[in-house]
Amino acid sequence: MTARTFGLPERMIIDSHTHILPDDFRTDTERFLRADQTFRDLFSSPRARSASAGELIHAMNEAGVDMAVAAGYGWTSIHVAKMSNDYILEAARRQPDRIIPFCSASPLWGREAVLELERCAAAGARGIGELHPDSQGFLNSDFATLAPFFDAARSLDLPVLLHTSEPVGHSYRGKGTVIPELSLALAEAFPQNRFIFAHFGGGLPFYSLMPEVRTALKNVRFDSAASPLLYGPQVYRAASDAAGADSLLFGSDYPLVSQRKALDELERSGGLDDHETALVLGKNAARFLSTGPGRRPA
Repeated sequence: MTARTFGLPERMIIDSHTHILPDDFRTDTERFLRADQTFRDLFSSPRARSASAGELIHAMNEAGVDMAVAAGYGWTSIHVAKMSNDYILEAARRQPDRIIPFCSASPLWGREAVLELERCAAAGARGIGELHPDSQGFLNSDFATLAPFFDAARSLDLPVLLHTSEPVGHSYRGKGTVIPELSLALAEAFPQNRFIFAHFGGGLPFYSLMPEVRTALKNVRFDSAASPLLYGPQVYRAASDAAGADSLLFGSDYPLVSQRKALDELERSGGLDDHETALVLGKNAARFLSTGPGRRPA
């Protein structure tokens, strides 16, 4: 496989945000619409897109993506979560050099959530998420209630991928209300945890120009998932200027956005130099997710 080069020598491309679902979720949709609130929020429309592990690998080959985080969603049913987690873990076992497995649980499940995180970590999970605080219902929970979950994530050394949303702009299915104020509060409450705030953190990187915010976000990275649906290509330069290129992870949100389209937007942005582009495309993820030769800083 030949990776896209953007006119430069070949480098690793890691898509830090994709989703796959078991076949049952896609063929017996009504069953899972009844079973899980997040599934209803995201997949009740007949136009909703989903993909299998095989389809993800095919898309990666087509776009020249070397590795991809395969994540679940912020499930509200532990039975649904376990089915999804098992599917993702099995996909990674079959394609260990291509798929980086993230497994999901709800912080409100208490001890059951911690046990599920431990089970998945023992089976090879490399992260947690994507969490959806709105549908999972933990936006208004106190931090003491959430602490067992995030303490487990920290002790297992698993980064947490969190859906975030913009406080302005157009509405869309699953947008939610995880605005920068809320995601920043979570990072401040659990400063030793590693977080990935999806969708450019709902704009949170731009507040990194405030010194106290930059300090609070030292263990946070921002992915570019669904960026072509949210921002103009200039967002890469703006976010890099505000938060630093080393805080950004390329993500497509496949199958919602094709990997080729997401890569085209980054190429079209023209705002990052060669070094910054290499960081965003894969080097940052390789360090933060410990998938490459350079492990993340302590």
